[in-house]
Amino acid sequence: MLKTRLFSEYRMIYSITDDYPNTMRFIIELKDNIKFSSLRFAINMIQKRYPYLCIELKKDDEGFYFIKNDREIVLEKRGKGVLLNSLESNYHFMAFSYDDKHITYDMSHAIADGNTAYEVIRTLLYYYISNAYQVNLSKENIRLVEDDISEEEYIDPLLKYKGVKTEKVVKEPALSLFGNDNSKEQKKTLWHLTIEEKELLDIARPLKASPGTLMLILLGKTINKLNKNSEYDIRLNLCYDLRKVLNAPLAHNSLVGSVLYTYNDDLSLEESIKELRENIKRTIRPENANKLLSNYIGVITFLSELKDANVIKQVVETMNQKTSSLITSGLSYVGKANFGDAEKYITDFVTIANARIGILIELAAVNNKFYLDFIQNIEGEEYFNSFIQELNNMNINYEIKEKTEVNPAKIKRVI
Repeated sequence: MLKTRLFSEYRMIYSITDDYPNTMRFIIELKDNIKFSSLRFAINMIQKRYPYLCIELKKDDEGFYFIKNDREIVLEKRGKGVLLNSLESNYHFMAFSYDDKHITYDMSHAIADGNTAYEVIRTLLYYYISNAYQVNLSKENIRLVEDDISEEEYIDPLLKYKGVKTEKVVKEPALSLFGNDNSKEQKKTLWHLTIEEKELLDIARPLKASPGTLMLILLGKTINKLNKNSEYDIRLNLCYDLRKVLNAPLAHNSLVGSVLYTYNDDLSLEESIKELRENIKRTIRPENANKLLSNYIGVITFLSELKDANVIKQVVETMNQKTSSLITSGLSYVGKANFGDAEKYITDFVTIANARIGILIELAAVNNKFYLDFIQNIEGEEYFNSFIQELNNMNINYEIKEKTEVNPAKIKRVI
């Protein structure tokens, strides 16, 4: 790997702040205490299988670029995680730690998204479980060291994307849960819930809803109840995978699209779900998805042509503030994890991400359970309590496993 100039990573690299580091943290609880030697072995296999994720950020007169990083990926014991993109992490953009029965995997969202993170976790669990328990696991749908790595895994698909002509779309600001001062630092809280997979699917399917769309509508109802007199729209964001639009199923880059949905309390639950489904279909329709992608690539191209890092930082911050003003809250659901034979060893799964919105729900489907992380960037418990009431109204059984302060993976800012 020679010098690789940033492209799809550009905006997210410059978006890194102490409050919103643009990282992902996955905490995987297994049924037995972690064996260090087996975990170290599995991480070494990760380093061999994913060379394009083992990178170091450098800078020259033309700007930032990546080079291959052959230093060992850090594995920390009983810590809070190391600072990514620093000496602590051997300048890697990912790191691991462990404690008792837990493996924590930290990754910069600038170089990968949840889909890629799940691929890494599949590989990690395959090698760890095989080694720790001396068992033979199925290799199906697992990326392994012996693979021939296709260039489609490491070539940024946005570099070869042919854009279409677009028109500037202007949206009015949405309801902000931060109040009048979005810059005010507020305590961030995470509630971690588990829901039986079959039970939730049995409720969602008759409504023609996916688990993600159902939870997004319930989040909209939650916010509406506490903001009845607001003059602003409750605009919700549902993340979706851009790989299909780009015809790049193997790409590792952060390729997350947005379906924006305005909650309407005049509609019934069934009508809301139908409207959201139609909105999703409309957004991912090729002609519309291509317009959104073209706008995004136009932004990246504009940023890449700027030379002054301080100017880029200011421009990106302005863009991020504008984007945040358009979204009230959101949900991310990668889909069924499909971690293979190793999945039956998993007893809990936590996802911690960060976004400049009031509430972010991270939903994961692992080992016949849904793990729901309700990440609230504002103080108080009224929104969570209201959301719980919506679950109760739907007869959705759940277990609140943990309430804790949000502790995302940290990364060193580029400027």
